[in-house]
Amino acid sequence: MRIGIYYFTGTGNTSFIAEQFRKEMKDFQQDDKVHQIELFQIDSNTIVLSDLDLLIIGGPIYAGNMPEKLLKWAVKNIPKTNTQTKAMVYSTSAGLGNPHGVNSIASKLEKKGYDVIRKDYFEMPRNFYFNRYEAHTEEEIENRFRLAKERVKQWVVEFLDEEIEPREAFSIDTKGIWNKDILAGVFSFMAKKMGKNFSADQACIECGQCVDNCPQNNISLEASGIKYKNQCMMCTRCIHGCPVNAIMYNDQKFVQYNHLLLNNKS
Repeated sequence: MRIGIYYFTGTGNTSFIAEQFRKEMKDFQQDDKVHQIELFQIDSNTIVLSDLDLLIIGGPIYAGNMPEKLLKWAVKNIPKTNTQTKAMVYSTSAGLGNPHGVNSIASKLEKKGYDVIRKDYFEMPRNFYFNRYEAHTEEEIENRFRLAKERVKQWVVEFLDEEIEPREAFSIDTKGIWNKDILAGVFSFMAKKMGKNFSADQACIECGQCVDNCPQNNISLEASGIKYKNQCMMCTRCIHGCPVNAIMYNDQKFVQYNHLLLNNKS
């Protein structure tokens, strides 16, 4: 069985789930069945393979939907299929109030001929805590990673045992997908303006890591230091990936989201 896992990740929660899928599927080898599992980030406009038995797509929730970058990628880079290739869609978010992105991606897959057998969410630790948002406690973070791992394992066992049935973890009116995609575009526009509030302080060692990691090529290293352009999508990779925590938002520093390394070991 050939399985392709495609995802966009900001600070790592979505890629953590993708890695868990790969780990569980490799551990769950069935007799003579060997699963070929490949992971792809969509940053470089990766085109989905046309000979998959199972397609898994994941992304974070930004203001009620998955990022416009991921939505546009799905329309452009997922080929149509006449074979009813099975597909699963998952989202990652800090809360349950606005997890509409799974339906948006699923509707695009169904239009292309995929058999979407599962849509679900993973409630992960908050990695966006500006203004009115607060970071989760260590206990909350540990609990969310534990539950996420258990949920992935459940998905994999049900699918590979052929017990999975089409279902959702919540009920959302799919008739509003078009409007929600419009809102994703509105947030994308707002993010470009919000991104102007990022800057680097004197702690910056000009290593270029934020430049290389930015999915929008929005950061440059110039003679005068780190500069932000006007294509930000507010993924906050630059803040949480900086080796010296030199990136600020509105001239304020934040505790970096650094729990992924610990949890990826287990």
